[in-house]
Amino acid sequence: MQTTTRGLPLPGRLRLKTIALTTVLALGAGLTGCADDSSDQPADAADAYDPISVSASPPDGPLIPTDTEEQGRKTLVFVLFEGLVRVDETTGQVVNAVAESVETDDAVTWTVQVKQGQLFADGSAVTAASFVDAWNWGARIENVQKAAGDLAVIKGYDAVHPTAADATASARELSGLKLVDELTFTIELTEAWSGFRAHLTSVVFSPLPRAFFDDVEAWKEHPFGNGPYQIRGEIDQSTGTYVEVNPNYTGVRQVHNTGLYYRYYTDPDAVYQDVLADNLDVGSASGAGLLTARADFGDRFVTGPGGPTQTLTFPLYDEFWGSADGLLVRQAISHAIDRQAIVDTIFAGLGSPAKEYTQIGLDGWSDSIPGNEVLDYDVELAKWLLGQAGGYPYDELKLYYNADGAHKAWIEAVANQLRENLGLNAVPGPITTFPQFLEQRDAHELTGPWRASEIPFNPSLDDMLRNVYSKTGGASSQSGWSSDEYESLLAQGRSALTAEQAVTYFNQAQEILFRDLPAIPLWYSYSSTIHSTRVTGVIIGPAGATTSHLYERVVA
Repeated sequence: MQTTTRGLPLPGRLRLKTIALTTVLALGAGLTGCADDSSDQPADAADAYDPISVSASPPDGPLIPTDTEEQGRKTLVFVLFEGLVRVDETTGQVVNAVAESVETDDAVTWTVQVKQGQLFADGSAVTAASFVDAWNWGARIENVQKAAGDLAVIKGYDAVHPTAADATASARELSGLKLVDELTFTIELTEAWSGFRAHLTSVVFSPLPRAFFDDVEAWKEHPFGNGPYQIRGEIDQSTGTYVEVNPNYTGVRQVHNTGLYYRYYTDPDAVYQDVLADNLDVGSASGAGLLTARADFGDRFVTGPGGPTQTLTFPLYDEFWGSADGLLVRQAISHAIDRQAIVDTIFAGLGSPAKEYTQIGLDGWSDSIPGNEVLDYDVELAKWLLGQAGGYPYDELKLYYNADGAHKAWIEAVANQLRENLGLNAVPGPITTFPQFLEQRDAHELTGPWRASEIPFNPSLDDMLRNVYSKTGGASSQSGWSSDEYESLLAQGRSALTAEQAVTYFNQAQEILFRDLPAIPLWYSYSSTIHSTRVTGVIIGPAGATTSHLYERVVA
């Protein structure tokens, strides 16, 4: 699965991934291909060790949390480490994990109490310093950590990790981090942010053991953390990696299996066929597999909200699209798209028409935000709006997408509806690869709307609203749109002291999006997972949740 690089949630690092496939793999189920054979297990594998095989992609580097961006590494880091808080896999709420408490009076300074008795896999204690030292090390510019930008919310980041070209660090520690005692530390942010506790669900905020700092290179060869699993044997970059239960883990994730085997595939069809033959325990259905999975797997085809929100994003830097007439045409296009019909025919019903700009199921999600009637299917209104705009001024309306992702069918369906309902010469605009698509998009070479798929990494509304559409959050949509009113509402939401107040401001900010329509929300994609007859406990978790610890072997 191809994705853009995640960057800064505050100045510099985008918090969202742009997904190259419309079906997102459940955490721990990536793309891979070969049959499950007991000969793949280490030679000394005990009879009691019966790992559940899960399709995955190989890690692209060392398993240091602050260096972890792509899915292959995340899959392993999520099970090797446990952070202060986590997303509950059933409720979607942010709950304490290693933290006894995470509290604030002003949304700027946060006091963290670490639970006593938590251990790393080597038996050493998890302390407040385990977090402070890890974050300081990850923030240092000389350590070149890909995901360090998640730490930019902490006071002093700019001194440790200056962003100006050729700048040198003026400090080695984040001034916002203060140790109080062995199990207590404080975090001072650069600005008030009521949603910071949810931000702590990022793997970047994991602790590191003393052994890491004693010999970083040795730890990279044999990484371990404080999570429910530890590496069994060696990390294999070619076929797969085994993990087993960490005997020193006493955390909140109750493990239901003896371990996992992350098997690497490159062909999603091979994943489908291996699960169908009971040669792979957990994988993902995508593409044509979505149309047959229900018949082939029955209740072993698990689906639910959690996939990306699909949009058509417009180049508002273009003179026409940025004009008042361009807004009318965008409104007309939105009303001319029958979202439910596309979800039913192209995605086999695995999704639902979008009602707003984030993701269904997030805290504060609403289907009744003023202005969202622009998403209603209404062909007559669409024709009227197009007439009010004086028509579409160009000969062709190209809908851009990357041809190496699973987008062709739905792009063609949208184009067909726009031709039939509005008489527009709407045509698919395939770009060969995802990197080429991003390069042309970022260079403002696209003259018409393009597909965008966004997914949050914590259950807060502002995770997507800030980082996709806000200029202070990186504006990963690349539409060229900005609004001071929108920025003000997001800032008020982030500094609100209660979740209820924050949600009010965030959804008011969405009203601005519906007014200006820089992108047209289309549908919420569902995640889908298939599993063999040999396992149970496979669920679709909410955004940011891990679920592989729930997989359970069926005893014959």
